[in-house]
Amino acid sequence: MRIALMTNNYKPFIGGVPISIERLKNGLTELGHEVTVFAPDYHGNRASNCMNPKTVQDETECYVVRYRTLASNFCGGIVLPNPYDRHIEEEFQKGDFDIIHVHHPIMIGSTALYLSRKYHVPIVFTYHTQYEKYITHYCKTSLLERPATIWIRRFLRSCDHLIAPTGSIREYLIRYHKIAENQISVLPTGLENAQFQTSPAEIYKLRKRLRADHCPLFLTVCRMAKEKNVLFLIHSLAALKEQTHLPFRAVFVGDGPQAEYYRRVVAEKGLSDWIVFTGKLKNEEVKFYYAAADLFLFASKTETQGIVILEAFAGGTPVLAVDADGVRDLVVDGFNGWLTREREEEFTARLIAYMEEWRDSKKGGNPWKDNALSTAREYREEAVARKAVAVYNSVIKESVLKNEGNYGKSISYFNC
Repeated sequence: MRIALMTNNYKPFIGGVPISIERLKNGLTELGHEVTVFAPDYHGNRASNCMNPKTVQDETECYVVRYRTLASNFCGGIVLPNPYDRHIEEEFQKGDFDIIHVHHPIMIGSTALYLSRKYHVPIVFTYHTQYEKYITHYCKTSLLERPATIWIRRFLRSCDHLIAPTGSIREYLIRYHKIAENQISVLPTGLENAQFQTSPAEIYKLRKRLRADHCPLFLTVCRMAKEKNVLFLIHSLAALKEQTHLPFRAVFVGDGPQAEYYRRVVAEKGLSDWIVFTGKLKNEEVKFYYAAADLFLFASKTETQGIVILEAFAGGTPVLAVDADGVRDLVVDGFNGWLTREREEEFTARLIAYMEEWRDSKKGGNPWKDNALSTAREYREEAVARKAVAVYNSVIKESVLKNEGNYGKSISYFNC
């Protein structure tokens, strides 16, 4: 099967969507499918795919079509892509694709719909982000929520099939956007096998460097931006320090437009010796932080699926999170973590309770860590890729039957 994955952002930018796309691409490729990623250029030296190897400087760029950008640093490291770059259609024509899997409704989403209609290639879309809520965060008004909802709903209904990362997001699409149940499949982000592979010696060195060899180590990994609710975590940790005076360390991994502001808040609250900001780290480094941590903290309410929650589970780390769509599909209260309402006093109380449980767990076993790891094993990369292929086959078959004569494929194709 020849698959086109289309996105507004991709590596080297670090974020949930680029990680999800890369893992899906890797899993599909391992299964023998031909995958091409259409992604914006970040370095000014646009590369086409492996059909023209002279333009490829790095073997990891193989089968990545880089199209032009309008602005290289549009927002927090995100580029503003140019979805009208003719290079996209030129390379798409060469690919003879069986299906388009687009990951954003705006910018590249419009281009994907155009290519789907012009070349009669079915299109699926993954609903990674609750855009209606993002607009409220950034514009500080709910006035734009309705027009944004109408626009997004129109895009959703233009696609042949939708993919939700979790069951609760599937229900949200059915309930809020009025999408038919048979038009949505659930496909989570997969976990690489490397995510499970860490060294006890490296973990010990990391905890020692963070001065957490004799106290609980809390961790959050996210883009340092308003919608991630980072201030909520800082205020909760400040309350924990005031109420218990027990030692702990917290590490905030990630970068973003609010990073410097959050550092100032931490300093003003006298937490600089308690909370460490690492900035952006490579994925292969972050896995050691997950494994070293005792508890992962998560407060975002705009996630469709918290990839970082699964990564924490892969490190054997339970999660304390604010209860929200996408999160409750992964975190089972009291089993692999805990859920609270978005109230600092509740979140802080759970942290205090965990501090007591942490001391007891040092004496004998930690069932939450074992349960977190068992949850992560259900989301391995290859298993997710097989589910994706099943969805693609179903969508292609339905499109062929619906548009017989427009496609140059026979029904026997679906035995792949």
